[in-house]
Amino acid sequence: MVTASASPPGAIGGAPPAPLEAHTPMMAQWLRIKADYPHTLVFYRMGDFYELFYDDAHKAARLLDITLTTRGQSAGAPVVMAGVPVHSVETYLARLIRLGESVAICEQVGDVATAKGPVERQVVRVVTPGTLTDSELLADKTDALLLALHVGARRRCGLAWLAVTEGTVHLAECDWAELRGWLQRLAPHEVLHGGDLAPAAEAELRSWLDAAAAAVRPALTVRPAWAFDAALGQRKLCDQLQAATLAGWGAQDLPEAHAAASALLDYAEHTQGRQLGHVRALRVVRPQEWIELPATTRRNLELTQTLRGESAPTLLSLLDTCATGMGSRLLRRWLLEPPRDRAVARERLAAIGVLRTHGPDDLRRGLRGLSDVERLAARIALRQARPRELAGLTQTLQRADHLAQAVAMLADTHPATLLQRLAADLRPPLEVAALLARALLPEPAALIRDGSVIAPGYDAELDELRAIQANADAFLLDLEARERARTGIANLRVQYNKVHGFYIEVTQGQLDKVPDDYRRRQTLKNAERFITPELKAFEDKALSAQERALAREKWLYERLLDELQPFVPALGTLARALATLDVLAALAERSLTLDWQAPTFVPEPRIEIRQGRHPVVEARLQETGAGPFIPNDTVLDARTRLLIITGPNMGGKSTYMRQVALIVLLASIGSYVPARSCHLGPIDAIHTRIGAADDLANAQSTFMLEMTEAAQILHSATEHSLVLMDEIGRGTSTFDGLALASAIATHLHDRVRAFTLFATHYFELTEFPARHPGAVNVHVSAVEGKGREIVFLHQIEPGPASRSYGVQVARLAGVPAAVVQQARHTLAQLEAESARAQQQIDLFAAAPEPEPTVASEHPVLQRLAELDPDALSPRDALDALYRLRALLERGG
Repeated sequence: MVTASASPPGAIGGAPPAPLEAHTPMMAQWLRIKADYPHTLVFYRMGDFYELFYDDAHKAARLLDITLTTRGQSAGAPVVMAGVPVHSVETYLARLIRLGESVAICEQVGDVATAKGPVERQVVRVVTPGTLTDSELLADKTDALLLALHVGARRRCGLAWLAVTEGTVHLAECDWAELRGWLQRLAPHEVLHGGDLAPAAEAELRSWLDAAAAAVRPALTVRPAWAFDAALGQRKLCDQLQAATLAGWGAQDLPEAHAAASALLDYAEHTQGRQLGHVRALRVVRPQEWIELPATTRRNLELTQTLRGESAPTLLSLLDTCATGMGSRLLRRWLLEPPRDRAVARERLAAIGVLRTHGPDDLRRGLRGLSDVERLAARIALRQARPRELAGLTQTLQRADHLAQAVAMLADTHPATLLQRLAADLRPPLEVAALLARALLPEPAALIRDGSVIAPGYDAELDELRAIQANADAFLLDLEARERARTGIANLRVQYNKVHGFYIEVTQGQLDKVPDDYRRRQTLKNAERFITPELKAFEDKALSAQERALAREKWLYERLLDELQPFVPALGTLARALATLDVLAALAERSLTLDWQAPTFVPEPRIEIRQGRHPVVEARLQETGAGPFIPNDTVLDARTRLLIITGPNMGGKSTYMRQVALIVLLASIGSYVPARSCHLGPIDAIHTRIGAADDLANAQSTFMLEMTEAAQILHSATEHSLVLMDEIGRGTSTFDGLALASAIATHLHDRVRAFTLFATHYFELTEFPARHPGAVNVHVSAVEGKGREIVFLHQIEPGPASRSYGVQVARLAGVPAAVVQQARHTLAQLEAESARAQQQIDLFAAAPEPEPTVASEHPVLQRLAELDPDALSPRDALDALYRLRALLERGG
């Protein structure tokens, strides 16, 4: 192992700064390749290893914990190198990708036999965190997302993103201030941006990406500024969609997004080494189409990850009984992108209702074990599909036809629009199945380079070459028998090995019987090996047939991939239909197994839930045998907009609030819900402020983070939003917290008028409904036994709680008895003093109007306040601006 010095200035990848002629031919070739990939690790194929050199070797040794060595010299300096075996390269690639690194795969493409000097090598693909296509590097249930960001005039941002294994480009535009929310929603694995981004903006972008990251650290990749060209992006999109205009997708007036799409498609093609033939869909994403789920909401409701960052138990882990990876990925998207349009949810509910009636089990059995058609269609388009993947596709297409017939029968007897569409889209291209069945062996080799992939009878020339190989054993046995008879050497053997080819072996004691036409090929300790003209002629023919057969198979396989290209769009349609059917069947199964009911949508503002349950908590209680879940009602409507929720800690306030939000979310995606009944009006967002945690990385204390999240809710929520506020104000002093909690509750009630669940430990807030007609007190019930032990009933009842039971909860938590006793004594004294207090503070009095300042009395400001910008024409606005300027210069 060695430790090399740092790279000299101007060196490529750490190599000595010398002309190419000064390097060995091999290193000169590597330098030319590395110059095109200066910021990417280059895996340079040398026999059975991928080697890395100089700085790449140092970096790989550090990240992968592999050995760093030196071998020979180039340009007068030792060649520093490290390598990984070809057969296990996916393991090392996966580790690098998780660290946010990119790798250029450089293969030998020249003929070893005819090469003069180093065999020709080329980079055949670049593996980056956002452009993964290999099944070994991709999790079945998540996508690798590539996002391009273009920052235009006035910090207007254009976004374009896709998963290379899918066929859809997404476009959106936003302001810089909104970008963080988009990154949190999308959680991309790699973000492309132009080199003209200011350092401060790039640092801010990096921090936002790290905050939104999951298991993989997102890569931030700089692309040349010229790659972000709006006109070029529009042409590229039209070419991908095979359309003359983007008007049909409503995407014609998004110049910043077009610029981002230009860089996105260029980079994706660059990494894959070819055009993206499978990308045939475009979607313009507008925030008003979704129910907004901020990052805090997704975290607090534990939709896809627990608060500890684990994948279970979450709402997704409870729902995901999908039979395919396609279905799991689609279910995740449904959960994180609930539509505001109730027509979508109604279609899904109708389809689930049909599947419930007839039982989803048969369909689910038909879905199990299917190939991941979505990803396979992309790999076919990129010509990366492997033989066994195509063999599996043959069976999948045949089973998809049976599923199509079954869904068609259901759609014929039940008018479910979604099922009718699925019945049509599930029809597979059976000519693909016939082609694959004819072309491939039932169980082909894993890789085409190993041969044994193409079926007999598919190609006459290949069959002939294989026949030569197959007849070799018979020929050798016949030759051995004839030579024994001719020479009289009873133990003569005709054999073959990969090093010396075919030969005749004679022991030392029989050498005097060897004929004159035998030519010595190898001498061993106890025997000699010979070749004859007949055996040499056969050897040339047999070995040539083997090489030619393998080359023929490779050519036939490439031609097979070419023949499959026209069917890629049909395979994409089939994949989407299979994924949708899988999700619907899984939701039907969940609703039956967990005893969920269909929600009802109403046009007026309303959230009415009868006997609602928290789906994840209920499932955990059943698993552990800890007892039944206590259901509760919730009614929010035009008259009741806000619930003040009091009760003891550990009594179930947070669980109750979360279950309301989860039921609203499940209904909105078109799922049955854990309730006896649910009537739901329009919802545009679910906002949550729950829990206490520091954000030390961004220098935010618990209370600062609490107030920041509260401010975001107060600015964003509308009368159609659902807001959960849990213990607001507890991160500061009692009076500060109480004052803020009362002010926030008043603002949500009076101005925002959102549907609000407001849990609090401030009993003073139970006076809130007396002054605010849209607010109601409810509490989580609990009782105290004879031994002062507390019993939580987990039942939501009308009215405020009578006490908090904080001391009793402390005793349950194991606080020493002496401390509990002293706390009881102190509590009694404080309650007595509070009862004797005469003066009461009016928490809900209207805030006094601010006193006018000198500035507010200035004539210019008075005149400005009188203007109505919406009523002014451009010329009137300019005249008014000149009048204000003149008034200011005159000093008022």
